[in-house]
Order: sequence, then C-alpha cells, then structure tokens
Amino acid sequence: MNNEVKHYTATAMIRNDKGEFLLHEHRKLGFWLPPGGHIEANEEPQQAVFREVLEETGLECKVIDCSYPFKSKVKGVPPTQVLPLPLAILKEFIADKTQGDHWHIDMVYLCELLSPAQPPIAPFKWVAYEQLAKLNIPEDVIELAKMVNEYYQQWLASQRKISSRWKTTKITLTR
Repeated sequence: MNNEVKHYTATAMIRNDKGEFLLHEHRKLGFWLPPGGHIEANEEPQQAVFREVLEETGLECKVIDCSYPFKSKVKGVPPTQVLPLPLAILKEFIADKTQGDHWHIDMVYLCELLSPAQPPIAPFKWVAYEQLAKLNIPEDVIELAKMVNEYYQQWLASQRKISSRWKTTKITLTR
C-alpha cells in the first residue's frame, strides 16, 4: 500500500447557452478552475457539487447524469441507489505548502444552472471556450470543456432528429 494522501473532491463543469464556461482564478493555486471542492464526511459527491457551486458562485445547479453513450443503465433496487455518473474522475496532484502535498480524487460533474440568467458572484466569470487556452489553466480543464461541448453537440443533434420526426409525423397526419 502506498503512502499517498488523498482528498475526495467534486467539481462542476458548467456551460451557458453562449458556449462559455463558469471559471475563476483560484487564489491559492493561481490556475483558472471551475467551481468545486472537498467532499465532506457523509456527503455524496453530487451533494458536494451542489453545495460547492452555491457557496462559491451563489448559483444553484443540477447534475446531468453522464451515463451516455450507454442505453442500458443500472436500476436502483432498494436498498441500492444509483448515483449520477460524473463526466470524469481525475487524480490530480496538489502541491500544498500549508497542508502538505496530496492528491485529489476529483469527481467532475456536468451541471446546468437552475436560473441561467442569474449572474455568478465574483470572482467567477463566464469564459468563452476559445479563450481557455489563453489563460493559466490546467490542460485537463480544457479537455473537460471539449467533452462538455461534444455532449451538447450530440444533444442538439438528437433534438433536431426528434424535431424533424415530429414535423414529418405532423405533415403525415394532416394529409
């Protein structure tokens, strides 16, 4: 067994309708990061992400279950419950002069805001995808943003298919 110190964390990747991501410059690390933080004792990861987003940004969110591309899912049969799948689970090295070097086991969730028009509290701001590479930002955050964009492109494509089927059905029914 190794002697690595591990902290469990939850992070929210949040994208608005303009394709911008909710980020802040982390005061301790100096990187631009999405909202997130440590999972507290007896707290589930998705509860931690709700709490962290609200505490850090003043905004409420919901978690999007990232069980795609699978069509089949595990069904929760009491007493078993099925939690939403994160977008990714990362193991991140944290160089910390205060607490000592450690690792974050970070469950990164795709989230949507409940009130998208409400502005975040400072220091959080919306950053365009095209601007991410110009910031002091970890490469994995850019990769996660790319995954989120791909998710929404697939979702939009599926909505167009549903919409075109509805239009075809509607035309067929009116003949």
